[in-house]
Amino acid sequence: MHFQLKPHPESPPDDREMTIEVWLDRWPDGRAELSYHLHADTGRILLPSGPARGRADELWRTTCFELFLQDTRGYREYNFAPSGAWAAYAFDGYRSGLGALEPEHHPQIGADDLGDSLIVDVIIDLAGERRFGLSAVIEEVSGTKSYWALAHPPGRPDFHHDACFAATLPPIEQP
Repeated sequence: MHFQLKPHPESPPDDREMTIEVWLDRWPDGRAELSYHLHADTGRILLPSGPARGRADELWRTTCFELFLQDTRGYREYNFAPSGAWAAYAFDGYRSGLGALEPEHHPQIGADDLGDSLIVDVIIDLAGERRFGLSAVIEEVSGTKSYWALAHPPGRPDFHHDACFAATLPPIEQP
C-alpha cells in the first residue's frame, strides 16, 4: 500500500517542495515493513542525535515518524527516529490512560540519508485488521516544525484525533 502524507496547513515546512510518502507491506508472519520516504534537502532537516537504538521517550519533539493503531481497548502509538530509537505507548482512550507498551518484538529501524531524501524503514509486528494513522514530525535546522499525516482534524495538529486514523489495514495475503 502506498500513502502520501500531508503537511498540517498551520505548520507548513520552510521547504515547500518537501513531500513524504509511506509504503506499507504486510507479511504472512504478521509483521509489516513501513518505508517512510522524506523527499527534501536533508541538509536542511534536523536529524536527532539522541539514543542510537532502543526505547527512548519524547522522540516526537524533533524529526520522527509515527504509526497509530486502533485496537479493541483504545489505540497504540509508535514513534521511530532515524537514529534507530523507538517508543511505544498504549492509550485507553483519546489521550487518556497512557502506558508504556512493551512489544513482543522491538521495531527494527534502518535509515538511509541520500542527500535529497531520507528513507526510514521499520519492521514491526502488525497483526489484525484495524484502522491506523501514519504521521511524521519534521524539524528543519531553521527551527521550523511541520506536522504530517494522512488526514488532519480542524485546529492544531493532533495525531491522536480520530480523524487521523484515516486508513484500514488490509488482510494479510497468504502465499
